Amino acid sequence: MDILAHGLWATLIFKNAPPTTRTVGIALSLAPDLIAFVPNAVYSVITNNYKMWFKVSEDTVENMANRVPPWVYRIYDVTHSIPLWIIGFSIAWAIMGSVPWAAFGWLLHIIVDIPTHSRKFFPTPFLWPLSSYKFDGYNWEAKWYMIANYVVLLAFYLRLHILR
Repeated sequence: MDILAHGLWATLIFKNAPPTTRTVGIALSLAPDLIAFVPNAVYSVITNNYKMWFKVSEDTVENMANRVPPWVYRIYDVTHSIPLWIIGFSIAWAIMGSVPWAAFGWLLHIIVDIPTHSRKFFPTPFLWPLSSYKFDGYNWEAKWYMIANYVVLLAFYLRLHILR
């Protein structure tokens, strides 16, 4: 799923949470992609290779996937791993002494990415490093999916803010 949609879904899910939990939960729902892709975005600007990112479409993803540096995939493996999330969640819980509810924003991101990423472009390595299995889901960048996703988001936001 695209990063904007991740943030919008997290905003809906954390809407009734206390302000700090809501803010951190939304931030953590964006973190897996930001951590993986921001360094590459900076690198792309420095190497004047950033224009390829403006051409993302269902037809160009395989070509783009081949041009992404291998280290981005390794970071993506780490940030999209449920076993690593469980370890991080457990450590946070032990340190905080209570359930870190905002951490579920990160888990939400991983779970949503599993069916919305195909093997063509950053399939979600949700079992890494225990397994290299990756589910072959739908292409989130497909027009039909983007339209459906944002129509559903719009319906939820209208219901929440206008049609009370």
